[in-house]
Amino acid sequence: MGTWKRIATGLVAGGLVATVGMGLAACGPGGASVDKTVILATSFAVSGSDASAQLPAEYAVNLAVQQNQDLGNGWTLKGLNKDYEGQSGPDPNIGQADVTGFVNNSEVMAYVGPFNSGVAKLEIPVINNAGGPVAISPTNTNPGLTLEQFAQAAGVNFAQLHPAGKDNYYFRLPANDYSQGKADAQIALTAPQISAKTAYVVDDNTTYGKPLADFFTQFFTAGGGKTVGTRDSITADSLSTLPQEAGKIKAANADVVFYGGLTSQGGCKLKAALVAAGYTKAMVGGDGIADDSGCLKDAGPAAVGLVGTIAAPDPSTLTSSAVQTFKTQYTTFTQGKANNDFTPYAVQSYDAAMIEINAIKKAISAHPDKAITRKEVRDNVAATQYNGLVGNISFDTNGDNAGAKIFSVYAVLDASKGWAYQTQITL
Repeated sequence: MGTWKRIATGLVAGGLVATVGMGLAACGPGGASVDKTVILATSFAVSGSDASAQLPAEYAVNLAVQQNQDLGNGWTLKGLNKDYEGQSGPDPNIGQADVTGFVNNSEVMAYVGPFNSGVAKLEIPVINNAGGPVAISPTNTNPGLTLEQFAQAAGVNFAQLHPAGKDNYYFRLPANDYSQGKADAQIALTAPQISAKTAYVVDDNTTYGKPLADFFTQFFTAGGGKTVGTRDSITADSLSTLPQEAGKIKAANADVVFYGGLTSQGGCKLKAALVAAGYTKAMVGGDGIADDSGCLKDAGPAAVGLVGTIAAPDPSTLTSSAVQTFKTQYTTFTQGKANNDFTPYAVQSYDAAMIEINAIKKAISAHPDKAITRKEVRDNVAATQYNGLVGNISFDTNGDNAGAKIFSVYAVLDASKGWAYQTQITL
């Protein structure tokens, strides 16, 4: 996927300054004055094979920024978009460097992101050690990012992410992969078109994909299923081996294939290889591939039989006038832009941005002519009681959404029509 130039009204990059984590202050003629500019940033992978899933999230945040440029009392909101796409998909090291830039830019009070759990694993220690800026991820699902009991199994050093004595500056909206693995296993075991007794499990060797595959396996076997064959990992750097992998899976004759991983790491290309090898049964996956047009492009006509979950409500189930208004605004804002689908994570990203904007506005209202601090904004986010597009949102002490654990189920029944919403699972 090529690199697209993204232009959004009111979005500018902030300069680097030496003071970290402090309020916004500048000296002007006649003494100290307050720099009343605040930046809301994003951290996504938007220029490679995951852009089809992640650009809608960035667009939604940019729309929120455009709508709230005037924060009141002379304060102005601007945006800053960072892209952590690497040569082989999302690059955690680029994400970490981008967020270090946020830390060093005193105007950045908050950011939405990251999209990928593997990137979050490197970004969270940066913001928690520095005292902000606060982050809300609309998509991270690795449970170990916030819950210590899952951290080791999920490949996370919890003490590194959450250093003792430091405030937590990381929050997220979706349910985690422990629940998503359970939902995916439920689909494989009970969906009428699948009703699997055996499953072949593949992951993409990422912080997201491996734990999701582990949780799927746990719940699939607990539900009476059995895994067959040898669990393998595929990555963007090993695509040439997909025909051999497909041959192994066909020989195992599993009732279903489960793929824990991202589109960029070859999961949907594996689906094409499976069909080429003569295996036409369903392949189930999580939000790394579900409802992703990039996945459809990779799979081509072989996409039929793909089933996946997203840890967010499908927009069609959200019928409030506020959602309809947002859809109209989003459609207008993204007209002519690449990968502008109205996705569940676009809606969730808008909610994340609005929570942060409201937290910033609350800090400004407390002292309109004095500098605001990242801690004030963080504390306001932590205390959020927000009636958002996806429902009521508040955060528990771990930074997780305290609301219902919702998963939307999508399937490809006709390759020419693409992903189709099927049902919702609430755990």
